[in-house]
Amino acid sequence: MNELKSEYMVLCEVCGTKMDNNFTQWRQQHPGATFDNYLQMVAIAENQIPPEPPKRKMDVFKSKSLKKNTLIVLITVLSASVGGWLGKEAVGAVKNSKKTTTQILDRQWMKKGYGEKNSLTLESPWELNPTSKISFPEEVKQIIEKIETFESPENKNEFLKVAVNILTYKPQAGVLNMQGAADGTMNGVKNQPGITNFLYDEQPYSVNSIPGFIQKGSYSANGFNYEFTSIGLIRELVCWQIMIILKKDDKTAQKVAQRIVKSISI
Repeated sequence: MNELKSEYMVLCEVCGTKMDNNFTQWRQQHPGATFDNYLQMVAIAENQIPPEPPKRKMDVFKSKSLKKNTLIVLITVLSASVGGWLGKEAVGAVKNSKKTTTQILDRQWMKKGYGEKNSLTLESPWELNPTSKISFPEEVKQIIEKIETFESPENKNEFLKVAVNILTYKPQAGVLNMQGAADGTMNGVKNQPGITNFLYDEQPYSVNSIPGFIQKGSYSANGFNYEFTSIGLIRELVCWQIMIILKKDDKTAQKVAQRIVKSISI
């Protein structure tokens, strides 16, 4: 509320913003009207001003809103840490490899469960190995209950990198923010040193009725062109992430990636 001291008041005395219902603007829509008419039609008497909401309620609302926004930021930061690790590891593994041979499609693939209680299963030409290489900022530890990470073995005769991450959040994380996880993963990859021409498309995705997203894209790094598929799935306090990175236009590696994606089950 502003006290109307004269017909020339245009800006709010509290925030400095132009008031949409100032007298000058109002008179353009009411030709011939006077300032007294404006006071009668627009202004209210001091004793008609509604009481302010109790301070305590406002503080509680702001506190909840701030907490929610902070958790979204933390989820985004955590996913960026995961995405950054995947991007770095994949570039290192893929750039040192030769072109994938078709033998990888003919060998005996294994279907295996990963994580606590084997919560995620997929089929692959090799067993994914547990790893503890990933690191993340101290501030995000307050919302993490457990993080389980698995990666494909290094093989110079294969042209792709596969990683699975299973993140279990603490109850205070509330409802996990899907878009925060999606954006964080992509930010982590594209912000790696030397990565350029980063492009991707994102679509809704689900596995066994568990909602999520799928991101497909490409980028350049170290003189090579890469393509990737990233999948995120969220149920209650658990987030499953699967990422496959390969050298662009490697037809055999593309077939491997498609087969792995189709085999995912939770």
